[in-house]
Amino acid sequence: MWFLVSVVKGSRHYEPDSQVGNRVLISDTTDVVITGRASGANGYSFEARKGNETFVMSDFPKPLPSGALLNHFLAMAKQMGAVVVGAT
Repeated sequence: MWFLVSVVKGSRHYEPDSQVGNRVLISDTTDVVITGRASGANGYSFEARKGNETFVMSDFPKPLPSGALLNHFLAMAKQMGAVVVGAT
């Protein structure tokens, strides 16, 4: 099962300028975390992490309009059947 949660400052998944509102997807069965991360000058990617391994799920090399990446992330969470925890 997947959970969509918000992370707080101090978490290793927290990003001060997060374009997905510091939301992450966590799995309760596989120890995988899916995050949004800045990459390069204006790029962004959705990454799945398990331990020290990282896999890029979606890559957005060019800037998108404000809120577009959050909409993509929430759509991915919905597609995965993620349970929303807290106010996201």
